[in-house]
Amino acid sequence: MEWMIEKKDRQKVELLRYLVSRPEIKLPLKVVQEYFDWSKYMVLSTIRGLFDDMQEFYGEEPSFFKLSEDEKMIELTQNRNVDSNVFALQYMRQSIPWQLMRETFNETMRSYEDFAVRNLTTVSSARNGKLQLDEFFEQHGITITQDYTLTGNEAEIRAVYFRLFVKYFADRIFPFSDEELALANQAIKAIIKIISPEETKIRQSKRIALRFSTAIWLERLQLGHFVEDDAIDDLLLPNDQLNDKSQRLIAYFEQQVKLRVPDISDEHLHREARYALIALFSIDVGYEVGRYENLTPSAAGMIEGFIRLVDRHYDDFFGYQLTARERDLIREVFFGTLIGAVVSPTSDDRQMVVRFDAAYEQFPLMADFTLNLIDDIAERRQLDVTAARNAYFEILYVGFASVFDMHRVFPKIKVAIDINYQFGLEAILTDMLLGLRAMNVEVSEFIDDDTDILISDINHAQIPEENTFIWPTMPTSLDFEQLRRRLSEMKVEKFEEERGIKLRFPTN
Repeated sequence: MEWMIEKKDRQKVELLRYLVSRPEIKLPLKVVQEYFDWSKYMVLSTIRGLFDDMQEFYGEEPSFFKLSEDEKMIELTQNRNVDSNVFALQYMRQSIPWQLMRETFNETMRSYEDFAVRNLTTVSSARNGKLQLDEFFEQHGITITQDYTLTGNEAEIRAVYFRLFVKYFADRIFPFSDEELALANQAIKAIIKIISPEETKIRQSKRIALRFSTAIWLERLQLGHFVEDDAIDDLLLPNDQLNDKSQRLIAYFEQQVKLRVPDISDEHLHREARYALIALFSIDVGYEVGRYENLTPSAAGMIEGFIRLVDRHYDDFFGYQLTARERDLIREVFFGTLIGAVVSPTSDDRQMVVRFDAAYEQFPLMADFTLNLIDDIAERRQLDVTAARNAYFEILYVGFASVFDMHRVFPKIKVAIDINYQFGLEAILTDMLLGLRAMNVEVSEFIDDDTDILISDINHAQIPEENTFIWPTMPTSLDFEQLRRRLSEMKVEKFEEERGIKLRFPTN
């Protein structure tokens, strides 16, 4: 959604993310020029603009970067606790497209002239912002009418705004009135009481998702917009076949709808209550309800079909079948994603470009496996491959990295830790190594013929230099990152040799 931000401000956000990601303490200006393909003047003006904006946003707190006196270097500190998304939000909230997006949702816009006066902009800027919104909404099948309201699939309209609000606002700001916030919080309490009566607390991320989902739902209802799509009936069993907690949730949702829209038809009341339940499931809230048992046979079959496809790729790639536990985890981890893809078949993440280089650097085997799966699904369903990758890569890639048994499918890397008179350091390094995600590491204190990596305070001739790490004292975070990178490279080398598969390492 950062396309809403003005170009010069987007460049500042891009530069901020780049600086946060760099390991150096001193970064030559030429490196930045080459990375962004900017002129020296462009780099300098963007750095100065970013510095000034960060000072304004963060107050007197010192910046983690500054220009050297000769303006040939960017000097960076080790401490870079800056959230670029929060920073970008400052620009986004000031943008014309965002103001238009809010007003079309709330149906408070009357004319370009009126909008321009209230938002201290020009009529031409308002018109240009509306053209940007038209292009964005088109991919979702949504249209801004001549009287500045939204028309299209109502479930999709709600889903678009939900993803936007949760991603860019979370608990930092609530873009609704205090009254609507109070209503949403009241609804959350009632929903939690039904879902899990023995629990008095709910994770903050779930609370935020519930708050926005409820507020958006109630706001659209009060504006007279109702769900017409039959996709919900394709997913949910008839009400009288739902389990007890789901039936109680349906009854609560019907009560809330009637309170806000007293003259609603029975058909719309029925649809809206069922929509609210499936929306709850799609945002991964309510697993205590027993979500899966409320699905129609066709919806359950869709999920099982996905698991079978994952299993086929798992066998092709790793040479193993999914275990029963992995199947159960996939069913649970991706339940919301799969249901949400039916309710809202498009994704705002199409506007993002996946950082494949970062994914392959972090979890290369998971990245390649996920890419193979998405490309296969895109071909089967005749989807645009790039759009499918941008929409689902991150969700699936991270999910698989959390689900698959790494010790079963990843090649083992044997690390010898032999540091004389430093037993404490050996113990700490062992814990750090065994805690690495997506690694199958075996640690020993002896150097054997099949040792892959050596960590020691003495250089041993039988271990290649590139696989030897001389650490007589506690390594720095950069030192340990070098080790992690070498382990990742070795994992890929072993995997490619054992499986006869060459990873793709695509460029962005």
